[in-house]
Amino acid sequence: MIHFVKGVGDMKIHSPIDIFAYRIYKEKLLSHDDIRKMKYAMKVIWNEGVKFIVLLLFFVVLDQLPSFLFSLSILLSIRVFSGGLHFQSGLLCFMVSLGFFSLAVLILPHFFPMTLHIAPILTLLSAIVIYYHSPKPSIFRPIFNKKRKRTLKYLSLFSTLLWFFLLFRFVLPNNQNFFECGIWTISLQAFQLSIGKNQPISE
Repeated sequence: MIHFVKGVGDMKIHSPIDIFAYRIYKEKLLSHDDIRKMKYAMKVIWNEGVKFIVLLLFFVVLDQLPSFLFSLSILLSIRVFSGGLHFQSGLLCFMVSLGFFSLAVLILPHFFPMTLHIAPILTLLSAIVIYYHSPKPSIFRPIFNKKRKRTLKYLSLFSTLLWFFLLFRFVLPNNQNFFECGIWTISLQAFQLSIGKNQPISE
């Protein structure tokens, strides 16, 4: 990889993304900070694309594709505002994602069936945790002001509460499996936020 340690010029070239970033650096088309951001964005897009395809195939083989896509939709609509756990290793990120969706789609709904007594407690606790711990951004995309932090916090809570409303009002009467999958997805996201590291936020 290209390692930006002491400066953009301190590099070891391995991947096509790193070679492309190095050429941009040599031609002085972007600043050092912009090259780092570009390189991070390209790696995220590539890693997320590969991860999605592998997860898709995994749940297709298990005949759980609809539940996986439903869980993914809920997670993304909350995580885009709340953030969560972030890893520099693509393999570690994939393994955690596989574990997350396996728990939300396969394991927890099967071994811990959701009841109307447990679901409201989980929804209340999850909403509180998500509000309190949001946002948890990546170190590569830090938040630079408290106003934006508050905005993301409110949007995280709004998205969470909206999903809870949809799950109880529309999903539960029609599809118990999707309902349980949705509740566990939000609960696991709340757990992720509770153990994630806070990044410093400037005024």
